[in-house]
Amino acid sequence: MRQLNRDNLGEITSVEKPSYNLDDVKIGVLHMGLGAFHRAHQGVFFDNALRAGKLGYAIASVSQRTPSVSNILSQQDGLYTVNSADQYGNVPRIIGSIREAAFFSADERRLLHLAQSSDLRLITITASEKAYHQSLPSRLALLLHARYEVGLPGIAIISCDNLPSNGEFTKGVIDQAIADYSDGFKQWIKGHVRFPNSMVDRIVPAITPSSIEVFESRYGYRDESLITAEPFNQWVIEHDPLEEDLSETGIRFVDDIAPYELAKIRLFNGVHSTLAYLGQILDIKFAADVIIDPRTRKFLSDMQIKEISNSFNAPQDLDLVAYSAEIRGRMSNPALLHRTEQIAMDGSQKLPQRLFNTANDLLSRNLPTPRTCLAIALWIHYLAISTVIDDPMRTELKAAATTNNAYSAVAKCLTLDFATKINPALFPPIGRWLELLRINSPWHVLSILESENV
Repeated sequence: MRQLNRDNLGEITSVEKPSYNLDDVKIGVLHMGLGAFHRAHQGVFFDNALRAGKLGYAIASVSQRTPSVSNILSQQDGLYTVNSADQYGNVPRIIGSIREAAFFSADERRLLHLAQSSDLRLITITASEKAYHQSLPSRLALLLHARYEVGLPGIAIISCDNLPSNGEFTKGVIDQAIADYSDGFKQWIKGHVRFPNSMVDRIVPAITPSSIEVFESRYGYRDESLITAEPFNQWVIEHDPLEEDLSETGIRFVDDIAPYELAKIRLFNGVHSTLAYLGQILDIKFAADVIIDPRTRKFLSDMQIKEISNSFNAPQDLDLVAYSAEIRGRMSNPALLHRTEQIAMDGSQKLPQRLFNTANDLLSRNLPTPRTCLAIALWIHYLAISTVIDDPMRTELKAAATTNNAYSAVAKCLTLDFATKINPALFPPIGRWLELLRINSPWHVLSILESENV
């Protein structure tokens, strides 16, 4: 069958295609991190911009660790399909917004040239939490310095990662990375480079060979970069000059991102992680198969409404009960095949903002924490019993989590070097849940929680 590329694009009639001429667009976005989420999220929003006639928002997307994805996309001339799928059907759409796919180590010279282009309007980022402490800041500094050297005006840098105040955080790591640069460059960044905070949301499972095969048989062309994602797609950014061009793309611009960010990180990401660890302990492969059980659904619903929703001040225009129900519905989407193993990755980097802050804030407000404490205990139990842990701190986490005494295991785990430390006053209740998990099935532990009527 035909492989998706520019030569074959005209022959494909089974799905929606770009409505703009690919030769008319200009690269205005440099994106760091060529993963599936970027292609399903920023790639779609900038495709919306191009379809709306904003032809200066094509993307050069950069793989940072390996060239595998950039090679595949280059072979397909940057074209790929996002298949929005749920229990009601599929809505595939070919995206043309990525006009260049690069690998940083091999294409640094080209990327520096793009940084020096007057067409460039912003740099966006999707990276793991740990990448912000590795090569990413120095690479961003290098690109910005190239722009500074040719006297061009500043641009916006927008993090699209689940980090609290992600714009401010990104600015902070770049400030550290430019410590040895000139004072003139530092002043240029301070005065001309913008770091608006943003919040993103879409469930995007990892690509699987089987999904590519099924799609090819149904739609008549092969896409090695096929993305399957939920229909829901959200991007909220603090007010920025970019709003003039991008406000009609589906991106929402607001005064203050913080309450939306907290709502998403805690009510969605915190619950998603909890669901994943519960699924891993129960040996359930897909997230939708975990939450479909009414016992899980009630536990997660109560966790959202009785605890998490009370841990922060919500945006005035956001109904947390309805928002929480929508989240549970999205997690129940059986078409996504989102693996609990994938969601469970890198807990040490994710849980400080997803669960630890929630627990601490509830405690500071003198509010109940049993479900949040149980969620943290589920993670520690998963660390102890799992044979494969994908986490940069796996060695020390595994050693701590397997300590014989459950209360000691909690204390050892939660005093490791995390971005946020759990208040030690929460160690005993977390230890109690861990002790119960070690001798009972998770279902029985959930029944104990229910019987306590908190």
